[in-house]
Formats: sequence, structure tokens, C-alpha cells
Amino acid sequence: MDDVPAATGGRVVPAARVRVSGEAVRIGPPRPTGPEPKVQVFHEDDAVRVIQIVCTCGERICIRCEY
Repeated sequence: MDDVPAATGGRVVPAARVRVSGEAVRIGPPRPTGPEPKVQVFHEDDAVRVIQIVCTCGERICIRCEY
């Protein structure tokens, strides 16, 4: 397989570069390892007042809801 030249700029993978496998293969960027982003909703008198998002990097975003 290594002697087959790589395709140049196309979206079609040549058959010589394909192999069949029974395992699942992840396609795309690796999943981040670490804390998941968190969302908290703060209520007051049965109304949502603040939505707080904590990013995996630690940054906090607060959205104040006014009715």
C-alpha cells in the first residue's frame, strides 16, 4: 500500500488506499480530555434569571434574562 501515491486535493480515496476493518474508527479531531462544559440555570419566582456557562478552559459566561 505504501507504494501507491496519495491523491492530490481530491475527495475520493483510491481503492488501493482502503482497507476493511471490523473495528470502529473515529474520524475527525480528537475528543478533548478534561472537564465537560457546564450549564447552570438560576431561577427566581418560577422564572429563569441567569444562565451560566462554564467552558472547559474555565471561562464563565453569564446571561441575565430580563422579562
